[in-house]
Amino acid sequence: MKQTPTRGHRQLRKGRHSIPGTYYYLTLATLNKKPLLATPKISDIIFQAFDWLETKERLRWFCVIVMPDHIHAVIQLGGKQTLSRLIQSFKSHTAKQVNAYLERSGSLWQAAYHEHGIRQDESLNTIIRYCYQNPVRSGLVKAARDYPFWRCKFEME
Repeated sequence: MKQTPTRGHRQLRKGRHSIPGTYYYLTLATLNKKPLLATPKISDIIFQAFDWLETKERLRWFCVIVMPDHIHAVIQLGGKQTLSRLIQSFKSHTAKQVNAYLERSGSLWQAAYHEHGIRQDESLNTIIRYCYQNPVRSGLVKAARDYPFWRCKFEME
C-alpha cells in the first residue's frame, strides 16, 4: 500500500541538518501572519536579539529585514550550534520582549520557519540583494533604501 506524503511542520523538518559555519537564508513569520513587527521599537528588539546572538558566537548576521508579518535574515551558523536551537532561542526571547512591549500574551511566531542553506555555487550577494528588495516587491516602498526596518553589514546600492 502506497503512503501519501505527510504534510505540515514535521515534514518540513525531515532531512534538515545544521552545519556550523554554513550560511543560511531564514524566514520567520508571525502567528497567523499578524502584522506586528514593522515598528521602530519592535524592529530594535529583533535587531538587538541578532546582535546578542552574534556576541555569543551563535551566529554571524549579514542582513536582517523586518517586514510587518515576517523577518528575513542571512546568517552564518556559529560553531557548536544547531539551527533549530538557535531559532527556538531567538523566538522565545523576542516573543517575551515583543509581548511585554505590546502588553499582550501568547504566541508571537509560527512554529515553523523556512531555511535555505546557501551553497558555494550560489552568490551570497544575490541572496542578500533579494532580501533587501523584499519591501519593494511587497509594495511597502518604491526604493529599498527608503525602508526603515533593515540592517545589512554591506553597502547596498
